[in-house]
Amino acid sequence: MDMEWVLLILRVLAVLILYAFLLLVAYLIWRDIQTVTSDPQGRRNTVGAGEKPIAWLRMVPDADMPSQSETVFVVLPPAMLGRAEDNQIVLRDEWVSAYHARIDNRAGQWWLTDLGSRNGTRLNDALVTETTPLTKGDVIGLGRLKLRFETGDGTAHLDLNTTPK
Repeated sequence: MDMEWVLLILRVLAVLILYAFLLLVAYLIWRDIQTVTSDPQGRRNTVGAGEKPIAWLRMVPDADMPSQSETVFVVLPPAMLGRAEDNQIVLRDEWVSAYHARIDNRAGQWWLTDLGSRNGTRLNDALVTETTPLTKGDVIGLGRLKLRFETGDGTAHLDLNTTPK
C-alpha cells in the first residue's frame, strides 16, 4: 500500500512539473508576441517619448524600380543600414549588403560611413571611401536604392513607412 502512495505522489509531481513547464513556455511566447506587437521593429524607425526626429531618409522613386515606394525612415544615430534584420534601417534589395552603411551624429554634424559593402555606398553619385559629412538634401545610394537625407527640428509630422499621396 505504501508503494502505491509513493507512485501516486510521483505521478502527481510529474504532471505538475509538466504543467509548470507548459505554462512557462506559453508565458515566454506571450511576452515575445507582446514585445513584437508593441514595437515591431525594435528601435528601428520609431521615436520614443520626449525624442524628436531630427533626421530621416526618404526613399527616392526610381523609374527602373516602379514598385519601390517612398518610404520614410527616421534616423536615430548611430543608424545602421543594410539587409540584415538587426539594422535600424532594413533595406530589401539584394544589391545592399547585410551591414552596408552607418549614419552618425557627432557634435551636431551628420556623417555617413560605408561599412565595407560589396557594391559600395554613394553620396550624390560619388563613391564614399571614408567617413563623409552629410547635409540636408544629400542622396545616399545603397545597392539599387536611393535615399534622400532630410533634417529638421523635429516638429514636422512624419508618417513613417507610408507612401505619400
